[in-house]
Amino acid sequence: MRRILVVDDEPDTLATIVSWLEARGACEVRTAQTGEAAMELSRSFQPDVLITDYLLPGEVSGVDLIARLRQRGTKVRCVLVTGVLQMALLEAVRRLHGIPILIKPFDLHRLGDLIGSN
Repeated sequence: MRRILVVDDEPDTLATIVSWLEARGACEVRTAQTGEAAMELSRSFQPDVLITDYLLPGEVSGVDLIARLRQRGTKVRCVLVTGVLQMALLEAVRRLHGIPILIKPFDLHRLGDLIGSN
């Protein structure tokens, strides 16, 4: 069973993604609304897949979260979602070597393609 961590500060976005993932089965989904909470949760949960918003409250952005998980040696498939496409985001993602970006609102089937779900 795959472990998926979804990080977004918008409750509606979290609920939509989680419901969609759980309807497909064969996964355990956990959520966080900040990068800091996601880092803490990832220590015990150890996700196989991370779906994270770029802009998060607090000090840890979605890009920072991905970078910190990689620094810890965590092997995780990542997808970054955002409602705002900025040059700073594109530059940060380039440094992370090709993390896919989905612009909100996005097609959940496209998300499924990116994370390898049915």
